[in-house]
Amino acid sequence: MNPLLIYFKEDCIELWSLDNNGRLLPVLYNSSNQLPLYFLISGDQILMDNYAKDSFLSGSKNSFGDFWRNIENNSLNYDRFAIKNSFATLLPYVFKESVLPSIVKSHFHTNLSDFLTQSNTAVIFDTFVEEQHKEIILKLFFEIIGFDPNSILSIDFFNCFRNIQTKCSAINQSDSFILANISNDNFYFHLIGKNSPLHLAKKVLQGKGQDPVLDIVLDFLVEIAMAKGSALKHADIKKELKNDAKIILNKIPDGLVIHTIKNNNIDVNPLKISFHKNDIEGRINNRQSLNFIQNEFDSFRRQNNAEQLPIFLSGPIINQSVFRDFFNTTYSKVNLEDHNFITELILHCLNTMTAKVNKLTHISNEFEATQQLLIEQPKGGKPEIILPEPIKKKIVPQQPPINKIIPPPPINKSVTPTTPSINNVVSPPINKNIPPPPPSVKNIVPPPPPIKNIVPPPPPIKKIVPPPPPIKKIVPPPPPPIKKSVPPPPPTKKK
Repeated sequence: MNPLLIYFKEDCIELWSLDNNGRLLPVLYNSSNQLPLYFLISGDQILMDNYAKDSFLSGSKNSFGDFWRNIENNSLNYDRFAIKNSFATLLPYVFKESVLPSIVKSHFHTNLSDFLTQSNTAVIFDTFVEEQHKEIILKLFFEIIGFDPNSILSIDFFNCFRNIQTKCSAINQSDSFILANISNDNFYFHLIGKNSPLHLAKKVLQGKGQDPVLDIVLDFLVEIAMAKGSALKHADIKKELKNDAKIILNKIPDGLVIHTIKNNNIDVNPLKISFHKNDIEGRINNRQSLNFIQNEFDSFRRQNNAEQLPIFLSGPIINQSVFRDFFNTTYSKVNLEDHNFITELILHCLNTMTAKVNKLTHISNEFEATQQLLIEQPKGGKPEIILPEPIKKKIVPQQPPINKIIPPPPINKSVTPTTPSINNVVSPPINKNIPPPPPSVKNIVPPPPPIKNIVPPPPPIKKIVPPPPPIKKIVPPPPPPIKKSVPPPPPTKKK
């Protein structure tokens, strides 16, 4: 089965695969491989397409957007099948019910159940996506969609970026570097190391990732809206007019700007705009915004001892001349990612997945071949199981058990033991049938070396269990008469 790559970006998800010749192939859903991260509840169905996006931007009921801002918003819910669901579940449900059944049938020619357990699927997230957001998405993919954890792989963007830049000799495998990019109107600085974990540090400049001129245009439009009766807060109007501001920004070079804004959320609808570029030219001061970015970037480099590292500009930043020119004129060792970088990134991910599957398949085939060698089919008919020849162990004669003395049992606490003096102990009568007590550990004389040619060692002494310790088996001393019958030593010996 060919691989499937799910690429999470700022405003959409892209679906990619390879054809049978290893060429890049977009996986189409509703005639496109790009799925906008906007949703519309229509009856019991969840839509994820351009119509859902337009519905959200126009403020329609039951439409949802701002995916990355709302993914952790537990207060944002929707009703479906008489059940309240969190915003984050919109994506896995629409994938399970609409997207995957469609592409599995049209592109992979199998059923959803087999695809979820046997597919070669990978997910890659763009650089701005937070780790906790990745975990939420993957967790819901397992729980709601039903992906087998062994059939889906999460690929690290920075690792792919390093491999591609190393391959084209922009850096060495041992080099660390700084990656600067823009997402969701924010400016991101990433410090990428040479060993795992690769992502060593990050800094985010909120709202500084948009063209400084665009910010000035937005402020200008907010002033016009307020002058014509809008009672909304400045920040709320800027959010509502952002898409119109981008259109107006492209009209400014023409001189006269005429534009009509249709938006019910700003209290003025329609809002007609007419001005000349000279009206805002005096406000444009790119250097002021760029000075702030430069101070923050220099601080980030100093804090991480990264002032001598190469700098890479990645993503939309390379298309904004104001930022591209700023970095090229302010810093050395600045690299721009190639315009074909995203294509190279996607191909790299898909080829990595294919190589991994081929390696696992090769290992599996080798294992099956090895198992097959154990079964030979004789001419008679029934297979004969050939077991491997047992390994012959070298027989080493055991040492006599005298070295394996069993320690004495614990002393009965009811009897207070005393260490007898050798002069006060009366030897008990010798019983020839009782073997002599074992010597103490300290006085053990090493046994004679075993005779190498005799196997096994002498059996009688091996099975003898030493008697209990002498202190428990002490025979009471003989009666006093016997003791008194012993004559005292002669007087001559006393002298």
